[in-house]
Amino acid sequence: MRGSVLEKLTWEGNSKKMFKLVIDNVPSIFSGLVKHEIEDWIIKNKLTVVTEELCLKMFKEKAPKGMIEKLTPKLESLKTK
Repeated sequence: MRGSVLEKLTWEGNSKKMFKLVIDNVPSIFSGLVKHEIEDWIIKNKLTVVTEELCLKMFKEKAPKGMIEKLTPKLESLKTK
């Protein structure tokens, strides 16, 4: 069994906190599906380093509109740059 792609990434700035904020706001019934979607996006884009900007981009591409409106201000506030 392979390990999670998420475990092999380098997280820059507050990107890991941003990721956690998103996962914590997903209903628990969907968290596994959301993690899988994120892993697929990471593999598709051949990422090894996750920046805060990439976290925002990934979130805006994958999240439903209501979640984008709710969490974008919180995610923006976590940016260090």
